[in-house]
Amino acid sequence: MTRPSTIFREDLLAGKNIIITGGGSGIGRAIAEECAALGARVAIGARKVERLEETAAAIQANGGDVFYDALDIRDEPGVNDWIDRVADRWGKIDVLVNNAGGQFPSPAIGISPKGWRAVIDTNLNGTFWMSQAVGKLMIKQKQGHIINIVANMWRGFPGMSHTGAARAGVVNLTKSLALEWAKHK
Repeated sequence: MTRPSTIFREDLLAGKNIIITGGGSGIGRAIAEECAALGARVAIGARKVERLEETAAAIQANGGDVFYDALDIRDEPGVNDWIDRVADRWGKIDVLVNNAGGQFPSPAIGISPKGWRAVIDTNLNGTFWMSQAVGKLMIKQKQGHIINIVANMWRGFPGMSHTGAARAGVVNLTKSLALEWAKHK
């Protein structure tokens, strides 16, 4: 993989430790590769290890430092264990990018309870578990940043009401956590 041109200097993120959920493919992979190219150590997690291996190999081929392992953000104890392993490895976490998510197209009246819970559990609850686990470390460190990737659901999300509801919850979560964590600075 050749690095695309960028406006950023090569060492912009040197010394930073960045976690990207859903880092094995798509937007998450692009974020991981760019952060590594800018000097950050990156930790990527997703359910499909094969994708993580491919992304890690691309990052390492360009001289990047990457930690990867399977991560199901819906599993709160598993999230805590995964975060502990990253923190043990690097000592601190500077940035969390909550990118992982999942949905399927369906009119609202056709979404089954199981389908609704699956999307809410991944997109909202998973984001919360990650933010809570990393946020506790960031409070102790007295620094850190959490970036949440959401869909454009501001005027409703026909055909994807489950993900629209979850992502609106993430926006509220983001605001609430920011206000709570500001008290610790």
